[in-house]
Amino acid sequence: MRPFRTQAIARAFCSTANLGAGFDVFGLALDKYSDTVHARITSGKKIKILVRGPEGRNIPAELRKNSAGPPALELVRKARFKKGLEIIVEKRVPQGLGLGSSGSTAAACTKVLDNLLDLRLSNDELVRVASLGEKAIAGTAHADNVAASLLGGFVITYDNPIRTISLKPPASLAVVAATPQLPVQAGKTRKARKIIPDKIRVKNAVLNLGRAAAMAAAFAQGDIRMIGTGMEDEIAEPYRRNLIPGYDEVKRMGLEAGAAGVSISGAGPSLVALVDRKSHDPRLVARAMVRAFSQNNVRSTTFLARPAHGAGIIKGA
Repeated sequence: MRPFRTQAIARAFCSTANLGAGFDVFGLALDKYSDTVHARITSGKKIKILVRGPEGRNIPAELRKNSAGPPALELVRKARFKKGLEIIVEKRVPQGLGLGSSGSTAAACTKVLDNLLDLRLSNDELVRVASLGEKAIAGTAHADNVAASLLGGFVITYDNPIRTISLKPPASLAVVAATPQLPVQAGKTRKARKIIPDKIRVKNAVLNLGRAAAMAAAFAQGDIRMIGTGMEDEIAEPYRRNLIPGYDEVKRMGLEAGAAGVSISGAGPSLVALVDRKSHDPRLVARAMVRAFSQNNVRSTTFLARPAHGAGIIKGA
């Protein structure tokens, strides 16, 4: 289908994935950081990516190495588009913290090109396309972060091909993110995925299934306390916890300060705590987690966030 616009801009928020038992399945959009992607039709036939913004350092602009590239190639193919594109990524989601940085770029690019090329894809198809950007960065087309950034709120991704469910989080849900200041590692997500064994015990799988089911039901019912009970993991965190100094103490002290649950955010090293603002002060949870890191001789930073809405078009011209 021929495009009816010459340019458009979309924005997508960062996210936290897994939330404990929902490895590669659960995601939650956060209103702290966002990426914007400006797409413009050009007279040539090439797709060009430009990376700007305060978090754009060291991010490759090559089509196959930037998370915007594979989604752009797929959408151009779907639209049978024969002209050129200039894609400008305004990068504001920090890299390497476990906050879905590559996913937010992929989501914003997918959203803006779906609009610009007038494809009108379903949510499931948008998520599938955006997940191709994750494959370029992490080696696997996991969809939890891109689904959260695209659809907003709490998301569940499942099946093959990908299907999605988006639920509105409880109004009083607050998110505390605590990030240890550790040396930046190239290819961190790939490494974090590699340390997880290919096979797990049936007992552990059953525990995760039960917790994940309870968490999904709790989001639907708006029960933050029950959501927290699902934030225990038997698949990824037993192996990733050793990558985060003070993991046990940070989790324990966050829970003691009032968090409903604490888990590693995506591949880490950030930890996220979900807090019911009606009954507990998320600032006290943040202070407790920073104190726990400090007791393990690790400096850390924190921020408070709320669940964010999905990716949206800022401008169409």
